[in-house]
Amino acid sequence: MDLYTVTISLDVGDIVVDSATNESGILSRRINLLENSLVSDYDLPGINAWEILWSGKALVDSSIRMHVYTESGLINMIREGLLQLYKGN
Repeated sequence: MDLYTVTISLDVGDIVVDSATNESGILSRRINLLENSLVSDYDLPGINAWEILWSGKALVDSSIRMHVYTESGLINMIREGLLQLYKGN
């Protein structure tokens, strides 16, 4: 299957797994990065991003488990095989 011709949709509750480290993360919230900024007065397209709560052995001592990724960046990482996507529902 060619992942560049398939539409990848992301939803709250989906799980991504890092192919290199086997760390897993759950997509917890979709946000618009420009929603509350000064540029919102202009007619610009939104930049959507996802908050991902990560878990795994490498993060045991880390106090920062929530990371934000742009939606287009996540989709590219899935297409390139850096992340595996498991749909929630």
